[in-house]
Amino acid sequence: MFYSNIITLLASALAVGNVNAFTWTRCTNAEKCVQGDMPNKELTTGGGSRNWGGWYVATYDSCSGFAYDQKDGYWYSHEKDGLLVSPAGYMRTAHDCNLVVLRSKNSETGSNAWWKHRGGDCCLPDEVGTGIDNLWAYYTGDA
Repeated sequence: MFYSNIITLLASALAVGNVNAFTWTRCTNAEKCVQGDMPNKELTTGGGSRNWGGWYVATYDSCSGFAYDQKDGYWYSHEKDGLLVSPAGYMRTAHDCNLVVLRSKNSETGSNAWWKHRGGDCCLPDEVGTGIDNLWAYYTGDA
C-alpha cells in the first residue's frame, strides 16, 4: 500500500514537472535558444516600463521593437538591421541586442524571454516561436 502511494505521488510530480516542457520540432537548423530571465523583473510599477503579462520591462533597456510582415510571416526589427523571427521559430539576434521577450497569443505560453550568447542564430521552441502576439529585443551587456 505504501509503495503504491509513492509510485502515484512520483508519477503525479513528473506529470506536473513536464507541463512547461518545450519542444523543438519546427526549427532545427540552428542550436536551441536559451531561456532567459525576464529583464528587470524586480520592477513592479512606474514610468518607463511596459507590462508583459505580469512582468514589467524597463523601456530604456530595449534595443528594438518588431513588425509583423503578413507577406512572409516573419517578424522584422524596427531599429536593428538583421534581427528577425521566422514563422518556424528561427531567431536572429545581434551581439549587443540578444535577449528577446516574446508574448504569445496562447495564454498558457504567456510571455517568455529567450537569448543567444553574443548574438547569432538560434531556434525557439515550437510553443514560443509560433503564434507570436508581439516581441521586443533588449540589451544584455553580453557583447
